[in-house]
Amino acid sequence: MNKIHIILNNKLLTAIASAFLFLFPLHVVFIFFKNLFYDLGLIKATKINSRVVSIGNVLLGGTGKTPTTIAIANFLQKNGFTVGIVTRGHGRKNESNSFLLKDHHWSECGDEVIILKNNLQPNIPIYVSRNKVFAAQQLSNLGCNVILLDDGFQHRKIYRDIDIVLIGPENYVKKNQLIYPYGLLREPFSSLKRADITISTKRNLIPYENSIQTDHRLDLEVKKEVLSSGQARSIHDFSNKSGILALCSIGDPKSFEKTLKNIKILADRSMFFPDHWPFSKKDIDKINQTLTRDNLNTIVCTEKDYVKLYEFRNLLKADINAIVLKHDLNQDIKADILGRLV
Repeated sequence: MNKIHIILNNKLLTAIASAFLFLFPLHVVFIFFKNLFYDLGLIKATKINSRVVSIGNVLLGGTGKTPTTIAIANFLQKNGFTVGIVTRGHGRKNESNSFLLKDHHWSECGDEVIILKNNLQPNIPIYVSRNKVFAAQQLSNLGCNVILLDDGFQHRKIYRDIDIVLIGPENYVKKNQLIYPYGLLREPFSSLKRADITISTKRNLIPYENSIQTDHRLDLEVKKEVLSSGQARSIHDFSNKSGILALCSIGDPKSFEKTLKNIKILADRSMFFPDHWPFSKKDIDKINQTLTRDNLNTIVCTEKDYVKLYEFRNLLKADINAIVLKHDLNQDIKADILGRLV
């Protein structure tokens, strides 16, 4: 499969920053002392008047935090809890803004926030803010008795009742098991001792034995129905068909490729964009050039990409079709979470 890699516009600055951190790993020192001070109680986490559940990871990149957050939120809401979600809204404009999500555009709140909104029960509020303590307090004031922190493991300013850490496929690759920029970790694996629950995600996409012990396993599965800018489709409409361009801008594009192969969607070409990429007219022109040059007639992407590409649907020379993840938990995970909250 040929791949077109589209690089960040500030690739020079990214390279310089990575080189500086490699030679002078000040962030590693900061991580060590931050965790030490919290562990020793020299810095106290803020408690709010609601139960707090964090869903996070130790890896730079995708481990399935958003679909897991959706699954936990819907499950708890159905079991009588009043749930609210705090999320930073990565990739949005004006990231210093804090607000309760309403009818915001993805560029204002972040692409993953729209995924949350589209898949959560409609009575679950979402507060978008970098300040998780403030956002959680606002949701608590609204009557939410359980607050979920989307991507909250490294944010230790707020006290949490349950710390859930997800371990994804990239965690099992040896070269990734060091702190960035030496590997892909946000903090060392030793930090997992803070976790109450560890879950191995996308486990069915890992072709080798699990070398990291976790409490639970969660496979990545997709719905039969496909989001489409054209007529209603299912994944079977694309199985073993030609003329397909696979496209994604997520933290773990390899998982997307493996997922497509598992459901027998064999793309002729693929385009990978950086995570949270804000597609522009220039990008659409590049996509159209690829479609025309290689005689492709179908775009298959993730739901997160669909949110951003849909507004360009009249400019694209092919329909956009998004593979949609199932947001389910197995019974063991449900029982573990529920047992810690009741």
